[in-house]
Amino acid sequence: MKKFYVCAALLCIAFAGASAQNFTPVEELPEAQFPFTPDPAWAAVKAPAFGWGTLDERYDKYRVPVLNLNRVPREQAWRGERVSFQAVVFTPIEIHDAAICASDLVSGKNTISVSNIQWGFERYVVGDCYGPGGDKGYFPAENGGMDFSRRDSVLVPDAITGPKMQQIEARTSRPAWFTIWVPQDARPGKYQGTVSFSCKELSKPLELKYTVVVKDRVLPKPSQWQFHLDIWQNPYSIARYFGVRPWSDRHFELMRPFMTKLAQAGEKVVTATLMWDCWGPQTLDLFETMVQVTRNIDGTMVYNYDIFDRWVEFMASCGITEQINCFTIAPWRTRFRYFDRATDSQQVVDFDYGDEAYRSIWIPVLKDFAEHLRVKGWFDKTRLAVDERGVEVMQKVIAVAREADPGFKFALAGNYHPEVESDLVDYSLDLFGDGTYLKDTDGPAISDRRRGEGKFTTFYICCGEGHPNTFTFSPLAESASLGWYALCNNYDGMLRWAYNSWNAEPMVDTRWYNLSSGDNFMIYPQGWSSVRWERFVEGIQDFEKVLILREEYAKQPRKLQKLEEAISQFTHDRLWGGNVEPLMQKAQMILDTF
Repeated sequence: MKKFYVCAALLCIAFAGASAQNFTPVEELPEAQFPFTPDPAWAAVKAPAFGWGTLDERYDKYRVPVLNLNRVPREQAWRGERVSFQAVVFTPIEIHDAAICASDLVSGKNTISVSNIQWGFERYVVGDCYGPGGDKGYFPAENGGMDFSRRDSVLVPDAITGPKMQQIEARTSRPAWFTIWVPQDARPGKYQGTVSFSCKELSKPLELKYTVVVKDRVLPKPSQWQFHLDIWQNPYSIARYFGVRPWSDRHFELMRPFMTKLAQAGEKVVTATLMWDCWGPQTLDLFETMVQVTRNIDGTMVYNYDIFDRWVEFMASCGITEQINCFTIAPWRTRFRYFDRATDSQQVVDFDYGDEAYRSIWIPVLKDFAEHLRVKGWFDKTRLAVDERGVEVMQKVIAVAREADPGFKFALAGNYHPEVESDLVDYSLDLFGDGTYLKDTDGPAISDRRRGEGKFTTFYICCGEGHPNTFTFSPLAESASLGWYALCNNYDGMLRWAYNSWNAEPMVDTRWYNLSSGDNFMIYPQGWSSVRWERFVEGIQDFEKVLILREEYAKQPRKLQKLEEAISQFTHDRLWGGNVEPLMQKAQMILDTF
């Protein structure tokens, strides 16, 4: 890859304490321009063309795509399932007023309305590459760290925006994504539909046909999915990006489409914060506290839960109701902030995990919090959540929390610690290190035991893994493979640390900090999806379908032999090594036979 230098304005990012920015409509944000080597294949393209691509490829903006223009793609779908298609427009001339649209899907007298289809052009954004060695998603300080100029950069299609574009440049390709959400009450059958592309320079639209075979099986609603999905939300990023006051009515209005989309993927967990600055500057927007702590002049402490309550209730209204993970009794920076009325200022108290300063802060906080949760009826579904702390820290903070209230339940995302495993109702293991965990312990048996105890065991990905991952440059099949990885290793689901922790302008440049591009978010402003998010949901649906089939054929396991053999290939070592596309294609082909 060639090194590319984006203009300084796009890279001027504040690494601490972001202020509200003025929201700019995406139509007014020009895409980044990359230097490129002209593709000689354009000489053979005489007019704008439109063809079906594959779901695994990110199409290069400046190259003629290799497509079979006569292909009519066919996808299998259960009732209630979402299936996607990717088409590509490519043109030798500049074109204007470009638009794509879709028709109803028809099978005899039966119809799937176009209202069940979402589509949009894909927007190209700046991405980068893997870290040192090609097997990590971060850049250590000694290897360039936050110096973007020392990373190889790429231009990738990722954000799925609207169905219209004012212009498409000459000698460029422009992919478009179509997702059909088959109604649960759709009649089985072979449905056929068309999508079309039009522009000012064409005398008539270009049309493509496609087929969706709806089977006589039903995928439950996302709220009923068993996959334990925990994607951390960042409400502060939304407030900053759109320039609105946090927790205002407008803020909640803007958040609804994002959180509804998350619920539609089967999200189970609300991300809440009990303290200020849980993780430091790894996000542009520091996480503020949702519980306001005030010290009165007489020394008494007062706890205000208005923001916390409204956030939890709002998330429930979006469909996310099962669990509340509260961060964190073990912050990365060992300090606690409160408002002091005597000095009319914010005060910060430093502590060490479990010491007297820690106890004097957290025992009163947690006692009051437990009482409030019980009044609200939320105590049983609340977890005191910790991120990537060691076993000694966990033992100390759990002991203090249990001293405050023995009924508290705990969650941890991190390495496997048998010393505290029984204390953790929700345990998510880092895929970076779970290869060792799976080899050194009987991981699947541990998951079975914990499941019988009413506990969840999941895995998570972040910057530690080059493969599999959901970076803006990651192979798209890797996003879908994550559901299969959970199946192979008997996990209950997965966690990802950042749903929407945007950088300064994600619609242009997805790089951030010393993390590989896209590590800090999976969707875009205005509630827009991404191609990697759509493939990610695909993998979760596959997980659900396999669980249903396993239950159906519990007494006839031989009928699932080929499927189970395909699942068994999604091991840590195989996925860590990349090249997951053949595994996905084979596994999904077998799944489609049911």
